[in-house]
Amino acid sequence: ASMSSVAGNKITLAKRLGVKAMPGWIAQSDGTPIMDETDIPEDYMILPLGGTREVGSHKGYSLAVMIEILSGVLSGGGAGPFRRAGASHHFIAYKIDAFTDVDGFKDDLDQYMKSLTESKPAPGHDRVTYAGLPEHEEEKERLENGIPYHPEVIDWFRSISAELELPARL
Repeated sequence: ASMSSVAGNKITLAKRLGVKAMPGWIAQSDGTPIMDETDIPEDYMILPLGGTREVGSHKGYSLAVMIEILSGVLSGGGAGPFRRAGASHHFIAYKIDAFTDVDGFKDDLDQYMKSLTESKPAPGHDRVTYAGLPEHEEEKERLENGIPYHPEVIDWFRSISAELELPARL
């Protein structure tokens, strides 16, 4: 899970396509947040969830540290710049009935999630979302209609495939 203000690949793709970074996505290489829409510089840092200290980046940073400890250090893969493995994982499983009645839990969870999506959205927004909901909806859309790709991404894929002498079936 991304604990940054924006997924790293989104910045990489935006830079490749010449798209500007949104305010609060990145910082200058010295850590100064960039709070205007801007071209993505060569050297930048991705801001943590929360963006800047004034709006809670220390909380997002702390969540990121916790996730890095659980996924990197605990799994034996190292963490941050000391990572030894390409990918490290952490899984949690709960025995719900050790805490509460399973059917009651499911009912309470359904009721709570429904209350989130039925909440009145902030001005300028059409609805309230939570982590995973847009991705779930996008997955359903793509399963039905396919995955849209920017023409430059398709060209890049074809050139890499040709360079590696692999068939490029799109």
